[in-house]
Amino acid sequence: NLLYLPAGSVLSLLWLGIGFELIEPIIQINPVFLLLIGSPFVYNGSKFLTENFIFPDNKIAYGPCPLCEAENRVYFGNILGVEGFGDVADVKCTNCKANFSVQKASLRAVSLPDNELSAPFFADGQAKK
Repeated sequence: NLLYLPAGSVLSLLWLGIGFELIEPIIQINPVFLLLIGSPFVYNGSKFLTENFIFPDNKIAYGPCPLCEAENRVYFGNILGVEGFGDVADVKCTNCKANFSVQKASLRAVSLPDNELSAPFFADGQAKK
């Protein structure tokens, strides 16, 4: 998964740098073998850092628009402290520009006409007193 790539590359370079400096004076070892030895640690470390600190509570969903069937992507969760969509994402279709909402738990997409999205509680479009 490409979400793990930034943390994996940083941890790989740290593993090679520290490992080569500590092991090379004791025993001559090829850096490729050193990288193979450390690959489980790098993988688990990058997965831990990505899922717990960079992209906590993430969920990437994609599917067709309920109206025009064009594929849309929705990201639920936070990225480095910047809040994203929570339980419900209100998005606009990239093809037909229709507004629809996607629920995180069921991944169900619901579309409403634009006038109902702007005033959902008033049937006649005017505020009741």
